[in-house]
Amino acid sequence: MVPSANRFDAIIVGGGPAGSSCARVLVRAGLRVAVLERERFPRVKPCGGWISAPVWEVLELARRDYPGGVWPWRRCHVRYRGRSYRISARGDFIRRVELDAFLLRRSGASVIEAHHVASLERRDGAWVVDGTYAAPWLVGAAGTHCPVARTLFPEKPGRPVAAQEREFESDAAEIAATRIGADGEPELLLHDDLGGYSWNVPKGAWLNVGTGTASARRVRSAFAAARSFFLDSGHLPESAREALEEVQGHAYHLFDPAHLEMPHLEGAFLVGDALGLAHPLTAEGILPAVVSGRSCAEAILDGAPLSYGSRLASHPTLRDYAVTRELLRVLAGLRRSDGGTARVPGQLTCAATARTFAWMFSGRRIPGGPVLRAAVRLRGGQSS
Repeated sequence: MVPSANRFDAIIVGGGPAGSSCARVLVRAGLRVAVLERERFPRVKPCGGWISAPVWEVLELARRDYPGGVWPWRRCHVRYRGRSYRISARGDFIRRVELDAFLLRRSGASVIEAHHVASLERRDGAWVVDGTYAAPWLVGAAGTHCPVARTLFPEKPGRPVAAQEREFESDAAEIAATRIGADGEPELLLHDDLGGYSWNVPKGAWLNVGTGTASARRVRSAFAAARSFFLDSGHLPESAREALEEVQGHAYHLFDPAHLEMPHLEGAFLVGDALGLAHPLTAEGILPAVVSGRSCAEAILDGAPLSYGSRLASHPTLRDYAVTRELLRVLAGLRRSDGGTARVPGQLTCAATARTFAWMFSGRRIPGGPVLRAAVRLRGGQSS
């Protein structure tokens, strides 16, 4: 028998933004919640650390009230096919080591750190974790390799994307002397085939440099090329050369409407990267993580767990993701000639691509609403 002290209303596996957002809503409603986290916080999380404006609203947190570092940016510097563009857009950068620790602490949940989940058992209407903790509701929020997803849910369709990055401290004056814009303004290097992108982000005395690719096999070579470009162009201090010899890698799934077909199973839920919700173009995952965490908690509190998937599908953020994913599929078809070879985009197309990416990177809503969604679906059907 599980001791009464270890019985909760909900157990959340994973203390990142998805798990802490879910926990906060449940705790605020009076539920007793435990968060099982394999790391000890604050912990380093491989992530570029950019957040789009809607995140603050979903978190119910004013930017000025967040105690960690925030680097607002109003321009981004995009390089694509040998041309550089300075584009007006906006967003914020944070350090994940600070944000995640703050959100987890703010959640008010009972946090059990350094706990590696090994077993899950359904017993008498409750989930029992490692024979020690029990609750009627179980939420998997531990990222791509979440034990809840791996043990209880079917494997996701498609292959995950991959990223390699490093965030490290350096001399603030050296960083300021080499960056190409203001502090916090990202330098983005779009890969020629649009199969990924690399970034160089100054955050005061910190730098975050990384690469993400749609094909996991290409991430190492792509990061090496990006590192050479940033260093050789003088956009990184020379001291960064040694720091960037050691990077962290991780894989995750981009948004796919198929992921929403089974987000819930017998009182168990998946949120964030465990469900596979990252933006289909930029791979930004913090916004969909907090959206899914809140939506999951609200479905539980409303006594309507089966509505979780439809709540996600109808959320404005994920509706935009669905349109973006379909639009990318259509554009990929248009880039192919009759002979099956890739078309080389012209100067105007390159400029439009860079601006579109900057728009997506800032987290702005897609204009057009239902009309654009209908047009994309129609064009997608014709292309297929």
